Amino acid sequence: MADKLIIDANLLLLLVIGALDNGGQIKNSKRLGGYDWADYEVVVKLMGTFRSVHITPYIAAEVSNLIDLRNQARTRAFAVAKVLFSEFGQVDSLISRDVGGPVFLGFGITDASLVELAKSYTILTNDSRLLPLLWASCEANILPFDQARQIVRQGSR
Repeated sequence: MADKLIIDANLLLLLVIGALDNGGQIKNSKRLGGYDWADYEVVVKLMGTFRSVHITPYIAAEVSNLIDLRNQARTRAFAVAKVLFSEFGQVDSLISRDVGGPVFLGFGITDASLVELAKSYTILTNDSRLLPLLWASCEANILPFDQARQIVRQGSR
């Protein structure tokens, strides 16, 4: 696995919203129905095992658009996102390159860029539809979230 990590959008959203109220806002997000505090902790602990964490502009845009909290919680979620987005390394992107391959037509720009980036970065994702394309790009650098859960839980024992 590469020592540089990219967290896919849905898990990065979990990281942003989970940082609020000790995970108390996770239940208030319609987009995070399948996640809980333990999943948030998996992402946090996993991040600590990599030399660096990176973000693409596409993932940042998706996450900022997916924040579905209201009132003060929404404002605080954007504040957390601002800090995380500023702290993570930014992966350079080139739209003409990222839309140039066949993946863009079926999956969009964020996923198309991840397929290419998988050659140089570990990709943490919970997107089962995208996994086959990521594995085909560089199987050694793909970390499905279910596998990440197992790794973190085994390390906690």
